[in-house]
Amino acid sequence: MNPFPGLRPFLFDDSHLFFGRDAQITELASRLRRNRFLAVVGTSGSGKSSLVRAGLLPELLGGTMASAGSHWETATMRPGGDALTNLARSLVEANLYDPDEPDITSQVRATLTRSGLGLIEAVRQSDKDPAANLLLVVDQFEEIFRFRDSADATDEQAAFFVNLLLEASAQSELPIYIIITMRSDFLGDCSRFP
Repeated sequence: MNPFPGLRPFLFDDSHLFFGRDAQITELASRLRRNRFLAVVGTSGSGKSSLVRAGLLPELLGGTMASAGSHWETATMRPGGDALTNLARSLVEANLYDPDEPDITSQVRATLTRSGLGLIEAVRQSDKDPAANLLLVVDQFEEIFRFRDSADATDEQAAFFVNLLLEASAQSELPIYIIITMRSDFLGDCSRFP
């Protein structure tokens, strides 16, 4: 059996095939424990997504962060052209809401957009087990910069999305942890956000 997934990143179910980055996984878990916000930045193709999905996630769910425990709800998303809708969709797909409820993604998106605390409020209103941590993985974060040369509304939406993530990771009432993966050539673009 070939242990390599090809061009796609290693996924959670591939963790038994993912090896050689134990020191990085330990460092990432330590930083996430201290900050609740973690940016995994590297060159294109360097294995950022694989490191998070097949390395860090299995460690967290296995109880590596003793202070947080091993009970995690995980939502994974890519910002794409509409980060807020994709965030709402990821929360629904993570079973934090009843996916059979009519227009649930639109309802969650509306909650997200009410204020800078929208992600906190969306988690508060969700069906998340109160004892569980929420881990939001924003893969390919650089997608929020894709339309930077178009309308200012896109920049405002990107800034609002970033603010949702920062506010959620900064508060301590709910156990929300955020991980983003981003190509290093977009690092300078982040200077637009305080």
